[in-house]
Amino acid sequence: MSLRARLLLIVSLAMLLPVVLVGWRFFQERIREIDDAERTLSVSARRIGDELEAKVQGTAQLHYGLSRARDLDTIDQAACSEFLSAVREEHPQYTGILSIRPDGSLFCDSLRSGRVLDLRDRDYFKQALVSRGAVTLQPTFGRLTGISVLQIAYPVRDAGGALKFVLLASLNLDKFAQDRQRELITPNPQILLVDSKGMVLIWTGADPRRQAAGTSIAGSDLFRLATQTGGASVAEIVDAGGEAQVWARDASQAQRRSGVHVLLGVSKADLVAAANRRLTQDLTIHALLALLLFAGMWLLAEWGIRRQVGRIISMARRPGSGELAARIAEPYPRGELGGLMAVLNSTAASLQRQRADIDNLGQQLRQSQKLEAIGTLAGGIAHDFNNILGAILGNVALARDDLASTHAAQRSLAQIDIAALRARDLVQQILAFGRRQPPALVTLPLRPLVEDILGLLRVALPPGVTLHTDLTETPLYVQADATQLHQVLMNLCANAWQSLQGQPGHVTVGLTTLTRAAAKAAGVAFGDGFSRDGAHLWVADTGCGMDDATRLRIFEPFFTTKSVGAGTGLGLSVVHGIVVAHGGALTVDSRPGQGSTFHVYLPTVAGDDAVPSVGVTPVRTPSWSGRGEQVLYLDDDEVMKVLVERLLARAGYRPVCFGSAQRALAAVRADPKAWDLVVTDYNMPELSGIEFSRELSAIRPTLPVIIISGYVSDELCVAARATGVREVIQKQYTLEALGPAIQRALSGRVADA
Repeated sequence: MSLRARLLLIVSLAMLLPVVLVGWRFFQERIREIDDAERTLSVSARRIGDELEAKVQGTAQLHYGLSRARDLDTIDQAACSEFLSAVREEHPQYTGILSIRPDGSLFCDSLRSGRVLDLRDRDYFKQALVSRGAVTLQPTFGRLTGISVLQIAYPVRDAGGALKFVLLASLNLDKFAQDRQRELITPNPQILLVDSKGMVLIWTGADPRRQAAGTSIAGSDLFRLATQTGGASVAEIVDAGGEAQVWARDASQAQRRSGVHVLLGVSKADLVAAANRRLTQDLTIHALLALLLFAGMWLLAEWGIRRQVGRIISMARRPGSGELAARIAEPYPRGELGGLMAVLNSTAASLQRQRADIDNLGQQLRQSQKLEAIGTLAGGIAHDFNNILGAILGNVALARDDLASTHAAQRSLAQIDIAALRARDLVQQILAFGRRQPPALVTLPLRPLVEDILGLLRVALPPGVTLHTDLTETPLYVQADATQLHQVLMNLCANAWQSLQGQPGHVTVGLTTLTRAAAKAAGVAFGDGFSRDGAHLWVADTGCGMDDATRLRIFEPFFTTKSVGAGTGLGLSVVHGIVVAHGGALTVDSRPGQGSTFHVYLPTVAGDDAVPSVGVTPVRTPSWSGRGEQVLYLDDDEVMKVLVERLLARAGYRPVCFGSAQRALAAVRADPKAWDLVVTDYNMPELSGIEFSRELSAIRPTLPVIIISGYVSDELCVAARATGVREVIQKQYTLEALGPAIQRALSGRVADA
């Protein structure tokens, strides 16, 4: 099939779409108009019911007023009838007003007919005999007029409660329905009033198939709709002639006193007449437009679509085969085809960019996976290594205490102590790099911290290196660990002057406010929790710079461009881990021969000038001062057991050490009150420290527990708090931290009941 034939076929098929849309619009409008009409009918039916109820209420008030008129409390029948006739002229909605004696005989009426009637058999009179001050109602037909009326009776009683007479007003339902008919805006509406037995009282409208007043519709679908107490208030009912009628009932009929069921209906054909007219108009217009469109497409296919579409097809095939650089050569034709060619070229360019972005994201994902794997490894190494360091530092301290200060071994022990402390700092760097060690965050001013670090850097600057600063005067406060930020800046500056490769150069340290607009431009997002501006700290150098391949790998652990033995490859990895742990971001700009600039972005917090600058302050470790308290120590590491036992004994406690959790639990169960404190390792083969403390809590809830671990994570701290553990300390700080922790735990003990 030729292109022209296909285009014409497409046009022919496309012309079906407006037809479908027109049909769909007609269908939707038909449904909407029916829905609107049903809502209108339902509201109107309820309003008619409200108005009828209002008529009943008004009649009750009229009766109440007439019951106190002296003209009715008389034996003069003519005067009474004259009075009621005047009242009826003021209220034309009634066909008549009359009074009935207690024996059921007519006394006087507004028609002044002089009739003699016995009304004892009327339901409204029977109900009035037993009613106490309330009107009674009965829909029926007038004896003389034949008009459907609603009889509203009211018993008038004396002060002793004896019946004096009954007032009766006949509300003209025919006039009431006709008045409501004129008020309705629904096309050709029908109002049907029917009593509770199914007798038609009023049926207005022009429908020749409606039933006359006095006939019964009991058992019909229409009557079932009128008398139902729940469900939908609108229904579609097919009449005897096969025509669909939409009827709505008074949904509040159950609350009415009149006993008259109100129905409002309209022919379904009248509801959709307007939509049918619009359908005819739309189809006519569509036919004319379709002819014009067909002719236009014929000419367009002949004048150039086939050639231009051929260019488009050729272009569309090339990116699919991997040629993302393929483009449609200019010039483009005018109109949609030219726009399509431009869009195809733009799409091909976008695909090229997306392919580059995918490659970049894949590289970032691999980097993240490496960091995660090394971080997991770092946590495991740190746990085991901290056990060793804790034992080394503790035993060195004990050995130095055991020897005289002048002993020749003191110098060697001091060197061992220094080496162990350096090893402990290295472990902390590994944890920071792996994001396994949560920083101790406090609110502090950033500029004083930077100035303190710069003071130390100036002393260590290599010859020929000039340090410049560009620090904002605007106060910037951050939630940070001062020691870790110190490490960040020291590492970045060390890398900066090492990039100078022994040549003279400049290193610049800057600090400024980072607006949210600038953060967005730099691709930095601190998260939804930060609504303030951030802080931008940077370190720039005039060194050798980096190519793209090196720049993409500088944050990888153990990656270094230095010679063997000149670097570990952990410096920038540690910096990256610290910055991310502080909720910030780290980026770098660098070109070979043009130096490098490292950008550190940190979220700021509210603060004030009263927050002191953070410097290096030695921590004073409280002395150990036990008073013979019995302490249970649990650890599967024999070296740590010996170390802690000696530390506790030397401090004045009575230590009892266990290597098995089950044996320790058995000892506590044997005499729960014999123990003053429990210190336990976290990572053990039988039970973890958390599980062990949970078992202790079941035996003696008030027994204080301290957990020691070679690796303290956020999850461990949360679990410890949940089980009532007093403190969690790191095993490498056992010598400094255990004594104060024991004193705090013992001072906060709760006495057993």
